[in-house]
Amino acid sequence: MKSDFVDIALLLIIAGIVGLYVYIRYREEKRKKEENLIPNLEFYRDKFQREQREFSQKAERFKEKINKYEEQLKTIRNNIHQYRWNEDEKKILKALKGTEFEWTLSFLLRILGFNLYEPQIYKDGNIDFIMDAGEKHKICVDFVDRVAVKKLNEKYVDKLIKGKEKYSCSSIWIITNGIIDENIKKYLYTKDINSFEYRDIIRFFPSIRIVEDYYETQTKLHNYQLLYKETADEVIRRKTWIKEVEEKLEEARKKQMVKR
Repeated sequence: MKSDFVDIALLLIIAGIVGLYVYIRYREEKRKKEENLIPNLEFYRDKFQREQREFSQKAERFKEKINKYEEQLKTIRNNIHQYRWNEDEKKILKALKGTEFEWTLSFLLRILGFNLYEPQIYKDGNIDFIMDAGEKHKICVDFVDRVAVKKLNEKYVDKLIKGKEKYSCSSIWIITNGIIDENIKKYLYTKDINSFEYRDIIRFFPSIRIVEDYYETQTKLHNYQLLYKETADEVIRRKTWIKEVEEKLEEARKKQMVKR
């Protein structure tokens, strides 16, 4: 019985010592934390301010790049007449097929200032795009490559006409890098459908080199716009953090003054 009492007493003493040690450590850590609070806050404030300056400088550099490539796009659009066809480009045009031909020529039309959008249903009425031509004037556009043009017949054209009526277009354009059969061409004429064959593209449109130049410049512009946005967001984020730290600094200094 006496032995049990001694063991309990020892356990209580040990527990008391441990508890006191823990309490002393807690007070010491709390004191150090309070002493280091203002220096730590000042450290983070300075760090965020430095990062804000760095991100601001990056944003300025990205903005300069954006302005540069926006000017380049304007220059390309203003110098369309300089994009004349050479023999290699004519060969490239003639070799285009399917979606590659469609993408290249539709992009070319966009460079020329037209707004193109796809019909509600893919290839509805054989229509690839509906093109806004100003003053509520809409054109149904069908891109037919040099291979598919051989399948162009009256039934195909009649389907285009139904698509024209469905989407309230004022006219139809068939654009091909091939040659349309003379009989079908006469039928298109009776239906008031405009067709642009290989030789017409070369005659009326700038060289497809403009597509490469414009797309490359536009891609660079888009990339720098993304970088600018991400960097500008980091600047805003640092401003918020700096404000929060400064508020905590002010509160900590007030508490310090009260203790003194």
